[in-house]
Amino acid sequence: MPQILPIEELRTALSATYSRSVLNQSRVLRQANIDSFRCIDRVGLKYSELEHRILLYTTLCGENIYVQMPGKESVNTVQMPLDFRPKLESADGVIMQDASFGLIWDVLDGIGWQHREHLSLVASIFFRMGYMYDYKRTETCYECSALSLEGEIIREIRQTEPVELCWHHIDLSDDIWYSLNNYLGEVIISDGFRISFEAFIKFVDLLIQNEDCKFNYKSIDLQEEPDYKLRIGRTTTCDANLLILFYLKGSYKISSLLNGFQKARGVPTINKEDYPKVTDGLVSNI
Repeated sequence: MPQILPIEELRTALSATYSRSVLNQSRVLRQANIDSFRCIDRVGLKYSELEHRILLYTTLCGENIYVQMPGKESVNTVQMPLDFRPKLESADGVIMQDASFGLIWDVLDGIGWQHREHLSLVASIFFRMGYMYDYKRTETCYECSALSLEGEIIREIRQTEPVELCWHHIDLSDDIWYSLNNYLGEVIISDGFRISFEAFIKFVDLLIQNEDCKFNYKSIDLQEEPDYKLRIGRTTTCDANLLILFYLKGSYKISSLLNGFQKARGVPTINKEDYPKVTDGLVSNI
């Protein structure tokens, strides 16, 4: 049975360091994950008609987090055939609505109102996601289901052959997740759907993984660039959320926050020197 860690012990477990080597290593891991997700077989699949759902995470509370593909951007005017979206299933089998980054901001705002004293823990987690800090490499086969749909209505679900995937994923101990779930409570989604904090983070992890995959496809396949520089995607998305957390902690003006979003077209970055400030010293700079 997992145990609740004292706050100071939890803070120690979530401490991290930012450096040039951390940045360089994150680029290696990000590209490796992009390559792995790119290789998942999508032959014969079509959004809202025939899709595959692959189970990648199961939480301590029994929630399942999948990637479901292809996503809606695969049928847009500018098609992104490698698009997918995360799907979250509660312990009692209810599927959460598809979510945008606006939902993440609402969740962070709710945590800020209810658990402001623990926002530094949340900030440390987002830093770790941004740089894939202490992520674990796993190569195994994952459960896969085929879904026959008519629009949003699922007509049939059947098991298919497992999907082999080698990827790097967030890896915290059960004690850490159990403690975070305890200190931060349930996450309430806009429609009243409740999930654990662990489920929220793992859902976001797959949401930003799709961002990396989409920007890679856009650069390499659509714009025919010789290389994807990883300038945008996972890291910048998490930086934007760190900036929001900085504001929620009361350490950043709303005018600066809004100006940042406007100037950066929705994806502002936080100064690297502010990592220790937004995390109350949990992240240090070298």
